[in-house]
Amino acid sequence: MSARHMCVKSGLVLLCFVLCTGCWSKVEINERTFITAMYIDKGEKPGDIELTLSMPLPNRLAPDGGGSSKSPYAIVSANAPTIADALERIQTDLTRKISWGHTRVVVFGEAYAKEGIQDTLAWIAREPLFHLSSYIMVAKGKAKDVSDLTPVFEETPSDVLREFSTEENLLKTQVLNVFAADKMNQGFASPILTVHQRHMASEEGELKKWVSQSGGALFKQMKMVASLSDEEARAVAWAERNLDSLSISVKTKKEKASMTIYDMHSVVHVRLERGEPIFDIKLKGKAELNSVIPVLKAKDIVAVRDIEQAAGEKVSAQLRSAIQTGKNKGADILRLGYRLEWRYPEMWKTLRPKWINYVKNDLQYQVTTDINIQFVGSESSF
Repeated sequence: MSARHMCVKSGLVLLCFVLCTGCWSKVEINERTFITAMYIDKGEKPGDIELTLSMPLPNRLAPDGGGSSKSPYAIVSANAPTIADALERIQTDLTRKISWGHTRVVVFGEAYAKEGIQDTLAWIAREPLFHLSSYIMVAKGKAKDVSDLTPVFEETPSDVLREFSTEENLLKTQVLNVFAADKMNQGFASPILTVHQRHMASEEGELKKWVSQSGGALFKQMKMVASLSDEEARAVAWAERNLDSLSISVKTKKEKASMTIYDMHSVVHVRLERGEPIFDIKLKGKAELNSVIPVLKAKDIVAVRDIEQAAGEKVSAQLRSAIQTGKNKGADILRLGYRLEWRYPEMWKTLRPKWINYVKNDLQYQVTTDINIQFVGSESSF
């Protein structure tokens, strides 16, 4: 073998060694702290924000708790004029580099949300590791008060908040939905969180912080402009196909009934009538009766149909109330403008610049709900 060939082979071997030496410009995983949730409130001074971050503590996540009964997570806060400044202050006091790759929850305090969340969303848009699938929520009061809730069924508070959305029991709003709504000059709704103090058997009867979902926050142009009741928020979630099941009670002339609705769907169509768009919103679902007074027989079809009609009318009224609340504020909370763009793109080009005013003054819609009862007690029917 010639000297030249020997030099080439030696060079290739050395190159392989160089390529296998690992990452030079990356931070090792044990030198990072992974933010799981961020909470944003108005700051102590006018114009300031208070940023609170929640992060797990790896040394306390061992199966035996690391020999400690302390919480396996940390909560750190800072006040500053901007999120970037607050992050700098928090990072200065940490022994690990902040990483956003595991963030799944963003909670805004009510006062901050009413002033506008656009600064936070602008920062998120420029952070490459921040997931657009992260969930957006609003806290009744301060967002920071939610950060140390008691995680009875989960490891950390952020796990609890994430599961609120993934379980689809109320509204499910993601960062991507917010960006899309803002881009299209539309509105959106996100869940509202409320803090309670309760004596918990799981915590040896001690008074602990419990957080529940209680309705929805209605946004227009990145500002919270109104709120929705629990029933209205669930109707909106059904229309957006983000609701897994729903329990409802109704009264007819003869019966009082409660049921669980499942297999829930929604269909939204837009049609033109006299040159104006009309949106037809139809909710569909199956149901199982949980209780009926007086007791029904499987063959009592008339009574079952009356119950179905009463339930459908109740849900339709709740959704109409939610849409009307948004309409009064010029907020298209069901993002009906998307439907108009898909069906009549030329009309949308004309209405898009003035969509907020159009929603407030001229939006026309119809809501119907079709609930089909599949079971009466333990007896299969229809």
